[in-house]
Amino acid sequence: DQFKVWVARARHHGIEAFLSMRMNDCHGLEGHGDFWNGHRKKAADQHHFRGHQALFWKENPQFRRAPYRYERSFEGALDYGHPEVRQRQIALIAELFERYDMDGLELDWMRWMFMFAPGGEEKGLAILNDFIAEAGELKCAAEKRWGHAIQLRHRIPAEPQTCLALGYDVPTWAERGLADQIILSSFGSAANFDYPIRHWRCLVGKDVKILALVEPAVMASPGATANSYHFLFAAAASALQRGADGIYLFNECYRESSGADSERDLLARMLDHIGSLDSLDHLVRRHAVSFPQVRAPGEPQRVVLPVLLHNRDIGCDPGRWAENISLRIALGRVQPDADYVLALVFSGETDMNQLQEMTVRVNTVPMERCAEPAYADCMKEAFPGKDIARYPARAVRPLYFKPPTQALQHDNNIVEFEPPPIAGTLEWAEFLVRPPESKKNNSRT
Repeated sequence: DQFKVWVARARHHGIEAFLSMRMNDCHGLEGHGDFWNGHRKKAADQHHFRGHQALFWKENPQFRRAPYRYERSFEGALDYGHPEVRQRQIALIAELFERYDMDGLELDWMRWMFMFAPGGEEKGLAILNDFIAEAGELKCAAEKRWGHAIQLRHRIPAEPQTCLALGYDVPTWAERGLADQIILSSFGSAANFDYPIRHWRCLVGKDVKILALVEPAVMASPGATANSYHFLFAAAASALQRGADGIYLFNECYRESSGADSERDLLARMLDHIGSLDSLDHLVRRHAVSFPQVRAPGEPQRVVLPVLLHNRDIGCDPGRWAENISLRIALGRVQPDADYVLALVFSGETDMNQLQEMTVRVNTVPMERCAEPAYADCMKEAFPGKDIARYPARAVRPLYFKPPTQALQHDNNIVEFEPPPIAGTLEWAEFLVRPPESKKNNSRT
């Protein structure tokens, strides 16, 4: 029993042992209702598919969230509106509490988020409230049996309105003592620099710990991705500056067993630094404009980029009533002695000659044009031996600017400029932060 052994070894080393249960995992369910359609043959997916979830899914098509749709695996998600589905999931939770002397149980609502038939989410709020209350009763019974407190935590979407739209009444869970911790998350590898920590603190109170998932990739918009572990460090700095109680890693554990020293060293480095603003101050970081990624079906995406340089709808958008473009970039804690460089990267059809005289400001203060910073060293360090693009594919024409450090402020900074009315789009925007000690050793920190 690997989990029993793991819990015992964690406790031996003085480490809290949490188990995580995916509440609607859909790995390997692609295809038109077939048990296995050969679309994905990775061993990991075959393993998932042979599991209990897949057998239940195969034998009970009437319990699927949207049985008339088979575009992707998440259309095989089970519908918690059916009592049979809830009873099965509660039985699994009961088994975990009975078998394992854990310090906490995590209910992972991010795998794969969709718990109800389309249109059933509103009724689902009360359904999940009752479901989690039943899980709480099982937890209390386990606490008496094992003789110590057991925490209950939930991995959820980052935005409160998205949670409600999916059927997750998280404030009620907290009010009823059914959420010791919440983990604000994205779905895939998508760093979020704009977690609404203050909103959640007002909703769940001061006693619930708020953790923030950080990732090594950024999506500026759907499909427009860049990769660097300096994003992960920046997202951690932003979340901690906003009051997050801790940082959460997802799937980074595989680095420990990868067989490569560089991967294990990277994991150790993350664990050494990401829990403290003071420690993160010593690392190169990339703070980019991103979008939350997770949303309920039909909900607005809240995508900022790309932005057309020529605004054809003057007076319609309060965020851009005229030609001026404004961006919010969260910098975490500003360091007076660090170097900051702003990168604005435009699409290929942009006439860069038309942008040479453009004034770019941060918090109303003009910035000076500067040379390209040493991104290449950062990228090689973050992904040893891999050819990683520094920007998404459509972001090909960069301009760089040096802000006066005294013009920057903790957390949100407003970058604004008025481009000429030309063809092209702004595809990417970020601040690179270079601590003073990294200047001495070519960014190796």
